[in-house]
This record gives sequence, structure tokens and C-alpha cells, in this order.
Amino acid sequence: MADDVPPFTRPAAFAAAELVLDIFYIVTKRYELDLEAIWILTVIGHETMRPWILDPALAKKHMTDAQVPDEVRGSISRLMVADRTGLPRETVRRRIAELCETGLIARDDKGNVRFTADRVVDPSYQEGVAEIHSAVERYRKRLASLGVQQT
Repeated sequence: MADDVPPFTRPAAFAAAELVLDIFYIVTKRYELDLEAIWILTVIGHETMRPWILDPALAKKHMTDAQVPDEVRGSISRLMVADRTGLPRETVRRRIAELCETGLIARDDKGNVRFTADRVVDPSYQEGVAEIHSAVERYRKRLASLGVQQT
């Protein structure tokens, strides 16, 4: 029975829980929003960046730009946000309306949403990303300290 659980499972789950808690703390502190709003913002932010970050030519051209042009930035529908998060559509609709009022996101002509600006120029945003990077490094060290081999 003891062999039913692979030896990496519990230590990896523990380290992953620490990482998730670190990230939740960092983003809720920085944005001063609840986790539901953070989850929605994360999906929208990912879709805003995805088209150009994953295109090597566009990434090379825009990676250090203070503002990435709207024509290469992505957007996402509220329905897709609901699908990605598993949150009810009405909750997503209401929360996106609230986030639009704060100016963090905006609707485009098709009704899709995206981040309103590149926040990467904001030193506070850069510090937050650095904190998350540090949390990932702590995760990697925790795995090693618990004897979990990384692949």
C-alpha cells in the first residue's frame, strides 16, 4: 500500500502549495483585489500578451518596448474568461465591468477585453514580477531540499 503514492507526490504538493500561497499573497497585496478578480485579470493579462510573446519575431521587436502596440496585443471574450476560470458567466460579466471601471482593463470594439496599458514600465509592477520570480526560485529550492528531482 505504501508504494501506491509516488515518492515525489507529497513533497511536490507541499512545495506547490507554498508557491501558490506566495503568489496569491504577492498579487493580492500589490493589486489590493480579491482572488476572483486576480484570477480574471490573470487570464486577461495572459491573453493580452500571448499573441506577441509567443511569436518570436514580434517578441524580439517588442520585448523591451515601454508600450506594445494595440495591433499586436491580444484580447479575450467574457465567455472565454468564464470558460478558462470555471466561474459563472454572470460573475465574470459583473467582475469585468468592475475591473473596467478601475481602468485596469477595457473592452474593444468587439466587446472583448484586454489590459489597458503595459504596466511593466511601473517600478511597482516590476518589483511584483521580481517577487513572483523569487517565489518560483524558493519553490525550486524547496523541491530540492525535499529530494524531489526536477525534470
